[in-house]
Amino acid sequence: MSARLLGLVAICVGGLMTAACGSDGALLQDADSVPLPRPKVSPSAFRSPPPTLPELRHLPEPVSAQQFNEDRAKCTKVANAAPGVGSPEIKFYLAFRNCMHAEGYEASL
Repeated sequence: MSARLLGLVAICVGGLMTAACGSDGALLQDADSVPLPRPKVSPSAFRSPPPTLPELRHLPEPVSAQQFNEDRAKCTKVANAAPGVGSPEIKFYLAFRNCMHAEGYEASL
């Protein structure tokens, strides 16, 4: 008989807890308490920052600033038109890096 009573008490307590959790918490709060505001988090806080472009140097010998700017403009145009799936920043970075590598540049760390 006590097992049945214990089961009944467990069901009642579980029901009350479920009702309290499902409601706005009015059963668990005092009448004088005020709910705290939730902090506002922008969706961009969960995004990783875009990768930064590494310093590039031309191999086997350096090129002029004008040639570097022309190569960079060409690779920027290629990278902006690159197809693929995923983050636009990552697609741009990979296409730009591959283009600059094809032009003879290496990333210096």
